[in-house]
Amino acid sequence: MANKKSKKKSNQASPAASKAQPAQAAGKKADAKKAAPQKEEKKSLFKKGEKAPETSKKASKKTTKAKNAKPGIIVRAKKYLGSIRSEMKRVVWPSKKELINYSVAVVVSLVVVGIVIAVLDVVIGEGLLLLSGLRG
Repeated sequence: MANKKSKKKSNQASPAASKAQPAQAAGKKADAKKAAPQKEEKKSLFKKGEKAPETSKKASKKTTKAKNAKPGIIVRAKKYLGSIRSEMKRVVWPSKKELINYSVAVVVSLVVVGIVIAVLDVVIGEGLLLLSGLRG
């Protein structure tokens, strides 16, 4: 109980101080703006007394070309074939029994679709002949 009261008292004890804090913070911001230099200095990556190595335009162009250049066609082909090989190792291949079942299903579906197309062809052809009256 005593701890709660002391906390309340410490929070309530300084209302004047809490009013003064924003004013002090505003003063600090203004001082910081005045103290800040107008131009920012470039940070050097080199030690004092050390000069940066001189770079020519040619040297910088070579490095940018080296970074942006595509690898040769042989390197790209090897990389492509290597990725195909790794993907083929991940493939789950069907067993012989599954392969036969799938093959039979494909052949049966081809026969059924072929028969349906043949029947539709005959029906549409006869219907057109009847409508046009080309048979004597």
